Amino acid sequence: MKLTKLEQSGFIIETNSGYKLAIDIGSYTPLEKLAGISVDAILVSHIHPDHFSLNQIKALAPKRLYLNRECIEALGEETLDSEIIDVKVGDKIEINGIKVTFFDVDHGPNVRIRPKENFGFLIEVDGKKIYFAGDMFYPSGIDVANLEVDTSLIPVGGFYTFEPEEALDFVTKFKSSGKIIPMHYEKTPENRDKFIKLAVKNNLNTESFILR
Repeated sequence: MKLTKLEQSGFIIETNSGYKLAIDIGSYTPLEKLAGISVDAILVSHIHPDHFSLNQIKALAPKRLYLNRECIEALGEETLDSEIIDVKVGDKIEINGIKVTFFDVDHGPNVRIRPKENFGFLIEVDGKKIYFAGDMFYPSGIDVANLEVDTSLIPVGGFYTFEPEEALDFVTKFKSSGKIIPMHYEKTPENRDKFIKLAVKNNLNTESFILR
């Protein structure tokens, strides 16, 4: 399994068999960066444009697009070539052998327009577990105290999500987490650096990388 990070909370998971599942490739990822890249499916955590952007979705041309009802309704009369699958909190689905559990995430008090549903994902792929926290401001969703994951994707940007110190406190609550990758810091890149320093100081395995 290969995991590639893009801007904000965007990722592409490529399985050992070559299947590509994208997560939250939103408005912060330049369209020119997506030239020549295609994916088989996309998961969208919530309606905010840095996570849900039609231009980026069209550029990636997924065969399947997994959206909550709010995002589907926002499409209006827009037509896409993708098959649209309606998903909700509590769903457990399988996408070409990739298991995905959808859980609720608390976006906190600072969002101007609160999404009706804000997902996090627990993803099982090629024998590995990936925890995607989404836009988490308060610890929420799955109880992580008994959760063992190989990779956790954690927001550190602050204001709308965890601050670096809060993110660090949260990841230490996992029963175990292998690699920790910070995300959602495009407007506050200094928070990424601060989180990494905190994580290293606390002997946690962290890294961040951007597709060039």
